Amino acid sequence: MLVSIASLRQPTYKSQFSQLRIPGQSIDDYLASELEARVEHIRRKIKIAAKSAREDHEGAVCLFFTLPEFFWNIPWGEVESEDELHALNSAYLERVPKYVASLMKDLPVERYGKIVLLAGSCATLIKIGEGETGYYDVINYSLVITNKEYEVDIPLMSMWPKRYVSGIDFGKHVGSSEGYWYFSLFGDVVVRVKDVSSVRAEHSYFGGYEGKFINSLVSGCPFGINLCLDYAVLKDGERDKEIELTGAKIDFLIACGMDFNRGKRHPSTIQYSIRNDGMGEGECEVVKLEAGLIVGDVPSVVIDDSLHLASVQIV
Repeated sequence: MLVSIASLRQPTYKSQFSQLRIPGQSIDDYLASELEARVEHIRRKIKIAAKSAREDHEGAVCLFFTLPEFFWNIPWGEVESEDELHALNSAYLERVPKYVASLMKDLPVERYGKIVLLAGSCATLIKIGEGETGYYDVINYSLVITNKEYEVDIPLMSMWPKRYVSGIDFGKHVGSSEGYWYFSLFGDVVVRVKDVSSVRAEHSYFGGYEGKFINSLVSGCPFGINLCLDYAVLKDGERDKEIELTGAKIDFLIACGMDFNRGKRHPSTIQYSIRNDGMGEGECEVVKLEAGLIVGDVPSVVIDDSLHLASVQIV
C-alpha cells in the first residue's frame, strides 16, 4: 500500500511562536495565545500537505503528518513561580488535547482524505509529595489522532508518553543524583525530576482514557513511536504491553536531539522510519529498513518552506 508522509520542520528551542510574555499577563492567557498560534499554523500546513499528497501520491491510503518533540511547550523561562508551574501543567493537560481534536474536526476525511496526526509532544511536570522526599514526575507525551474514527462527534486519540527523561528536557540540567535530574526553571528554585516516567500509554474512550495505545489506525500498517531518548535506551519489546498491535511496519522518531543510529538493530518488521527532530533549525528525514537495519534514505520534497513530503510503499 502507498502511504504519504508529511513532516513539519519546526525549531523547538527558538520557535517562531515563542513570543515574550507581556508584563502582567497571566500564565494561562500567555499559554492560550501561544497554543492558538501553533494550531492555526498546523491547520494551514496540513491542508497544504493533504492537497499536495492527493496530487502527487495518487492512490495513497492515508497521510501521516508529524510534529517534533516539545512542539506545544512555551519556554520554561517564562514561568515565574512554582504556583505558575502547577497552573501551566494543568492547562497543558486540559488545552492541548482540545486543540489537537479541533484540527481533525476542521479536516473532514471526505475533503482531505484520511489523515493520521502525530502531534509532536508536550512535556509537563506533576508534583509528587512534599519536602525533601518530594519530586516531579514527567508526562512528556505525543497525542495521535485521525480524522476518520470518531466517538459520537469527538475524534478518538491515543497518548504515547516518553519513558526516559533527558537532561535537556526542561532546559539544561543543573545537577543529578541516582534516579533524578535537577532543573532550574525560574529564579533560584531548583526542581527535582524523576529520570524515568511512570506514565503509561492510553487511549481516549467515552470521556476518559484507558487501555492501550491504538496503532491500527491504518489497516495493514501498524506503527510505533519513540520519543527521543527512548529510541536509544528502550529494550526491544519493553513496552509491548502498552500497544494494541506489535510488529510495527512504520516507526516514528519524534525528537529534539536524537539522530538515527544506522548501526542499530531495529525490530525486523519495520520497513520505514520517520524522524522529526526539533533541535537547532529542525530536521526531518525518512529512511528505509531491511532486516532491522537502515539501508537508505527516502527522498522528500520540501513544500511551503518547512513541509517535507514523501511517500513509502508498505507491504
